[in-house]
Amino acid sequence: MVKECYDSLILDVDGVVWLEGTNIEENIRLIRKAIDEGVSVVFLTNNATRSRKIYSILLSDAIGREISVSQIVNSAFSAAEWLKRAKGPSRVFPIGEEGLIVELQLAGHLTFGITEWRYADVVVVGLDRYITYHKLMAAHKALTRNNAFFLITNRDPAYPVTGGTIPGAGAIVSFLETSTGRKVDHNAGKPGEWILKLALEHAGRPENPLLVGDRLDIDIEMGLKAGIDSMLVLTGVTKKPPESSMGYMVAKDLYSAYEKGIIRFCKR
Repeated sequence: MVKECYDSLILDVDGVVWLEGTNIEENIRLIRKAIDEGVSVVFLTNNATRSRKIYSILLSDAIGREISVSQIVNSAFSAAEWLKRAKGPSRVFPIGEEGLIVELQLAGHLTFGITEWRYADVVVVGLDRYITYHKLMAAHKALTRNNAFFLITNRDPAYPVTGGTIPGAGAIVSFLETSTGRKVDHNAGKPGEWILKLALEHAGRPENPLLVGDRLDIDIEMGLKAGIDSMLVLTGVTKKPPESSMGYMVAKDLYSAYEKGIIRFCKR
């Protein structure tokens, strides 16, 4: 059921704030208004290639408002935080880019390189656009010889870029599941329950949150499972309204939804 008003926005980034490096002004206009009216805003993304600090800088610039690190939950932070709470400071072999390594280290975990796989108790896998066979081989060895815990940032099979897609973190995960014969022990990303719980914590556990995303199979699926009001915006991956939208809202963009009275804000 659509609420009379919302005291928090949980927003995807790619396809909601920007798309392929271009700001989506129709959505940003509404995000600014929400911030100015005191609504809690948290950005929730499966992208683990950047640290939350970098996201803070980029989002502040795009939106024209100060966006703090605490307002950002990406899958790198989600994986690092889940690991800290579940197992404490750990020895990790990461497959991923700078953002993942930074968040793991900030959470108190030790990260090891390709030649140091034998020290790893955990393998954490995210998107790595510089992946090599040697890195995959090291992760394989840690998983099969150390029986390392298999933690991933997400299972996204592909990542949208100009003119199409590139392999996502899920493609790397599938490689390692096939080579090792093992299944992932925990997925810290969307559409899982844990990352949304973390985002709601950072939003101050709002009473009436609205989840906004551009993908049915990730964002909206997650919101529906959690029983949270969810809105699909047609500014990213999804370009056309689905034939059926049972249980969630669909809007051309956020500001048009606001103008139509679909989105209203309430102060907490």
